[in-house]
Amino acid sequence: MKISKTNINFGETPMGNDLSILKYEIDSEISGKTFYIQSGVHGGEITQWVLHDLFNYLKEHLKKGKVILIPNANPVSWLQRTYFSTNGKFDFYMGKDWNRNFPGDFDGSLGERISATLFEEAKKADFVLDLHTSRESIPFSISFSKEYDEYVKILGIKYNQFLDLETNKSYSNTLNAGLHREGIPSLCVECGSHDAYEPENIKNVFEGIKNLLKHFELVEGKSVKNEEIKLLSKSATYYAEKGGIIRLAKQLGEQIEVGDDLYYLYDNNDLGNIKTVNSKHKGILFKISPTHIYWSGDEVVQILLDN
Repeated sequence: MKISKTNINFGETPMGNDLSILKYEIDSEISGKTFYIQSGVHGGEITQWVLHDLFNYLKEHLKKGKVILIPNANPVSWLQRTYFSTNGKFDFYMGKDWNRNFPGDFDGSLGERISATLFEEAKKADFVLDLHTSRESIPFSISFSKEYDEYVKILGIKYNQFLDLETNKSYSNTLNAGLHREGIPSLCVECGSHDAYEPENIKNVFEGIKNLLKHFELVEGKSVKNEEIKLLSKSATYYAEKGGIIRLAKQLGEQIEVGDDLYYLYDNNDLGNIKTVNSKHKGILFKISPTHIYWSGDEVVQILLDN
């Protein structure tokens, strides 16, 4: 077993300090698959809980091949801090989602250089996981090809999202979309809520990754497909029709039926008036916005629709 830790340079700050991405490589030194996992492209999306558990597990159980772990894939996004919040979803300089620069460009913008550095590492692997969190949400995977349904079942997370790149072009410059074009299978995994410690969700994702490692024979044991998972391709988003404060009527992961109360809008221009917003869809409440304060047009909830 060989464990190495290296820094991959991708540029310098205006003060001349090096900018680098930390890479861990756990190598069994026995021929096998290469498995790549990155975390933290978006600052504040804490998925490293899973990597800490996984690193300790691999030190004891890796039998073949090697695993690459990138715990902080984008150090710049983690510096975008305001008060007690790390606001690392978008590049403050370019105004662009950090995960929309792939496959990147070593001679391009800072975001493109970071993406090129990550993509160069990821495309050496046989399989890739990109770990994220999503506002307040239940765990779910995102895949861009029906070829990867097998891996979704092996991961075993109950609810999952399939996005067709032909109709969801805003995802075409994500890491996973770029890898798909290179013929490298991958999944994006939303591990739960933003800036949160959720033990059950951490365990759920950790066990799913272990199952994938078994599938690729990197660790001992037989992988088990979860044939009961739901892979859903359509979703519905509800937006605040006007500014106000909002109280949710449902919890994450709840089954929603047509006509159910979704949330209640308290109108400050009409004190005492509380408007009920009902669902027009049937599905699973999988994502909410972590606030009670809404401007007109803000996203309130998202529902994965039953097919």
